[in-house]
Amino acid sequence: MDREEKLSSFLGLLALIPAGKATVTVQGHPLVTVDAESKTLDVEADGVREAGLHLSDIVRVQEGGSNLIEGSRQVTSVLSTLGWKLTLYAEGDRILTMGSGVSRLTGRISVNPFRLRKLLKALK
Repeated sequence: MDREEKLSSFLGLLALIPAGKATVTVQGHPLVTVDAESKTLDVEADGVREAGLHLSDIVRVQEGGSNLIEGSRQVTSVLSTLGWKLTLYAEGDRILTMGSGVSRLTGRISVNPFRLRKLLKALK
């Protein structure tokens, strides 16, 4: 199973959630909130860090320009196909949104330009 198939099968689990809302916390920090009604997946960078993970590990993208872009494109494509939207928060600010409902002109990825420093910090 190659990387794209693994990613598709992981995100494909979202399609199996028919209803409800769940929040996973790690030591009091929210990690991820899944809302099947609105088809949203909210990820908090502080919770990811508190869990001892790295965002790049979750998305399984390698360091470097084209690999990061290609990994983001694959995630966005799968999310859009499933009708889900992923939003990444860092320190309470929305810094990145991808997937369904985001403009096709931007490749279904929206980044807050005033929060790029937080995005880069979260990806370390």
